[in-house]
Amino acid sequence: MADLVIRDLSVARDGRTVLNACSADFSGGHRTVLWGRSGSGKSTLLSAIAGLLTPRSGEIAIGTRVLFSAATGIDLRPHERQVGFVFQDLALWPHLSALDHVFLVGQAAGRTRDAARSLLDSVGLGSLGRRRPGQLSGGEQQRLAIARALAGRPSLLLLDEPFSSVDATTRSALYQLLEEISPQVPGPTIYVTHHVEDARRLAERVMRLDNGTLVASDGPWTEDS
Repeated sequence: MADLVIRDLSVARDGRTVLNACSADFSGGHRTVLWGRSGSGKSTLLSAIAGLLTPRSGEIAIGTRVLFSAATGIDLRPHERQVGFVFQDLALWPHLSALDHVFLVGQAAGRTRDAARSLLDSVGLGSLGRRRPGQLSGGEQQRLAIARALAGRPSLLLLDEPFSSVDATTRSALYQLLEEISPQVPGPTIYVTHHVEDARRLAERVMRLDNGTLVASDGPWTEDS
């Protein structure tokens, strides 16, 4: 297992400081729910970890591997970071089959087409590999997005409010899937949500963004906290 370590991380967007000298450790092999009001910087933090935004200062490391360091000039490109990312809008490719979603990402990590089929099967989509995203239900699209994120053998898994558009029954099934998957990821699984039940069900640890700073939190939570 490998911990994600963030030290003195500051990030600005549109000229405004969103994250201010954030520091935290995220335990490898465990689920951390990232909590905070809308606009508090949760998605910004995930984007910085994934290499989609460049911080102004600080350091990000997974185990002994430095992903970003302002002091030493290290700034790995997104595809070099081994980060699995499930976006809020899922960002699936409408022209590709479910199997091709997983195979194309996994190919760079040495996965075969058979391995991609096995991964689809592990998330409950084994019989739907030929279908495109528009032919899948909302819950099936969520599962495909998770399978694609895992296909590249990620060191850590980031999820940005991915279950916000599914019903309670589907959400419950997806909770179970994440509970099964997260121990298989060497680094942490970090899950951003505004949904109280997400936090109560999935969190092994909770971090809260408050005025641009990360703080540990034990709950209880409210929808606007």
